[in-house]
Amino acid sequence: MSASESGASRRWRALRRILQALFVVWGAATAAFILLRLAPGDPYATQIDELPIPAEARAAWRAERALDAPLATQYVRWLGNVARGNLGWSTLAERPVADVLVNVLPRTLALMGIALLTSLAGGMLLGAWQGTRAGSTGDQAVSATTLVLYSLPEFWLAMLLLQLFAHGLDWLPATGLVSADYDYLPFRAQVRDRLAHFVLPWLTLSLLGVSVFARFQRSSMLEAWREPFVRTARAKGLAERGVRWHAWRTSLVPVLGVAGLVFPSLVSGAVFVERVFAWPGMGYTTVQAVGARDYEFVTAAVVTGSAMTVIGSLLVDGLLRLADPRVRA
Repeated sequence: MSASESGASRRWRALRRILQALFVVWGAATAAFILLRLAPGDPYATQIDELPIPAEARAAWRAERALDAPLATQYVRWLGNVARGNLGWSTLAERPVADVLVNVLPRTLALMGIALLTSLAGGMLLGAWQGTRAGSTGDQAVSATTLVLYSLPEFWLAMLLLQLFAHGLDWLPATGLVSADYDYLPFRAQVRDRLAHFVLPWLTLSLLGVSVFARFQRSSMLEAWREPFVRTARAKGLAERGVRWHAWRTSLVPVLGVAGLVFPSLVSGAVFVERVFAWPGMGYTTVQAVGARDYEFVTAAVVTGSAMTVIGSLLVDGLLRLADPRVRA
């Protein structure tokens, strides 16, 4: 295959991946749009149906927002608005959906991003340590612990940590982004207050991520120990530390692939974790929006979550191609 053909093939694969990603986002958003509108009620059911408002006024209000139009008409109108960058109006927050997302999305991204980094670093180091001590008492203890953490649902682990560190030991605040007296605190105290509120949501997601990465890193490390280059390196007199370093580097490629699977679980897990700790991010706001039948915000949240998932998958795919030449072939 010539260089030009190889370049054209790579461009076509990249274009195909992007088109697949767009199709996934569109499919998830369309499913959310249809299912939300097939559910009983509408965004204004709890706001106006119990008030002494004439039926004609209620009908006019819904007609103004096209809630009485056929589903296909609503869908075409929604697609047109999204194509123009208009995500709609949040009936819960009573302001544009884009403004709400700009406010809450950075909090979720900060929580997920830091949790992913600490999970990846902690899981790889812990799994590598286990791989070099396979069968030892420490390895068995860590394996049992990570298995327990891996088996726990996000909300259950969040409630356990909440009960232990917030209500039991009273070391950390239970919920919220900041304390009620945050505005009256000096700067350093404000920083400590924000960090204290951040610890429990971050710790929940990080523990779950570490349990996944550690188990895969351990298995990958054991596979690397059986590779011929390890025996060759030892036969040539390379120090054991150097052998471990080369084995660890070789074992990283499968673990990077696992990151593509962990990222979507962090997106979904953040919804439950934010709800338990009342962390005012996108997940917490989405739960509130579902209860209030805020069609526009929930649909926009699904679009955003799907986009985050496919972007994370594309980034992991790119890292794998950089790390392993066999993937690029």
